[in-house]
Amino acid sequence: MTTGERIAQKRKEKNLSQEALGEALGVSRQSISKWESNLSLPEIEKLVALSRLFGVPVGWLLGVEEEERRPEEAAGQADGSGGELTEEQLRMVEEIVARYIAAQPKPRTLSRRQRAALKIGLTAAGVCLTMGLFWLSGQMNQMENQYNNLQSALDRVTDSVNSQINGIGSRVEEILQAQNSLTADYDARQLETDVAAGTVTIEAWAVPKTFRAGMTAEFLAECDGEVLAFPAELEAQTFSAILAVPLMDDIQVSVVFLSENLRETQFLQDFHDLYTKTVPLVDLEDTWCFDEVTLENGNLNIPTNILQYQVLDINYYGETDGVTAVTQVRMGLFQNRELVAWGEPIEKPSNYHGFEEWEFVQFAPVTFPVEEGDTLCYALMVTDEYGRTTVRGGQEYQVAAASGAEGEMAVDRVGAAGYYTYDDPADWGL
Repeated sequence: MTTGERIAQKRKEKNLSQEALGEALGVSRQSISKWESNLSLPEIEKLVALSRLFGVPVGWLLGVEEEERRPEEAAGQADGSGGELTEEQLRMVEEIVARYIAAQPKPRTLSRRQRAALKIGLTAAGVCLTMGLFWLSGQMNQMENQYNNLQSALDRVTDSVNSQINGIGSRVEEILQAQNSLTADYDARQLETDVAAGTVTIEAWAVPKTFRAGMTAEFLAECDGEVLAFPAELEAQTFSAILAVPLMDDIQVSVVFLSENLRETQFLQDFHDLYTKTVPLVDLEDTWCFDEVTLENGNLNIPTNILQYQVLDINYYGETDGVTAVTQVRMGLFQNRELVAWGEPIEKPSNYHGFEEWEFVQFAPVTFPVEEGDTLCYALMVTDEYGRTTVRGGQEYQVAAASGAEGEMAVDRVGAAGYYTYDDPADWGL
């Protein structure tokens, strides 16, 4: 296991949220999340604090010790007394040190003249040493400045060359696009999103590079493979239209110029994540949710399990504008994205610390057949105020194989099943 996985394991064993652990250590929830995701390592003083809080050696957190310390040692460390000497031990240490000092030979007493000469010699030596250090420091600073100046000059030359190369490349691309473009000017922008109606309104206009008498135009909106056409109005050789299209994550807008038997199409604009931006973010805490499973005769046994989720008033991008309210959340256990069991909402258990803004769900013990390679996942089915239902999958685990003693099971985390994305319930068999 990595250091992050060990921290996450011990946090869950103590029923602490990331916020609660962060408060105990004097750091933010984001810092705890980065540690557990192996994006950064705790500072040494935080490792020591984690060691005391969890009752494990620092070496175990770093993965250099495989065994945790004995319970009595952990208890001593947890209450702050681990590694401290008793009063009797301190007294013995003091006595040994006193005897050692008394046994040392007494220093020879110098005469006044000798002390004066020694003082003058030491002063002179100190002055020479100080002057030498100043000279050496000046030489080093001079060399460092020369190196920095050389490096800066080299960086300026490199940036200048790269800028010229990029400028030439961009200019060539612009010339090629201009030569191949059918439009002299164009634009497409989102006007309004109507979540209740499930539509988005886009304004588009385009000026053809070559205008012909009798020319007409239409705008196309491709939405999830379906192409919708909107006739354009002409004013001063500018074609424009208002496009009301279904609210989806990916919409491509194009213009088609029509003259006699000629039909020419020009792509204008992509619109991404329009639907996702209206869906609130739901945070699922499912770390180590399969760490106590067992396998017997091809059947997977999962004991009683408690998980948490939190509904946030922002979307995936951290935005609040246009985000809808959540009216219902259900959490389920899935095998190969097929429902195995629903969890039941419960009050926050008394032994959990933190998690004030979280909701708790309990899953009863369940047994079901599995095969090597099957995927396991907890997921949330979220319904908003407009009756839209989406599924957000959590961490994905995979059945590896029976290993070790009879009844032990290897279940490995292999990634995320649509983590922070929102799927059609039909994709999950719902």
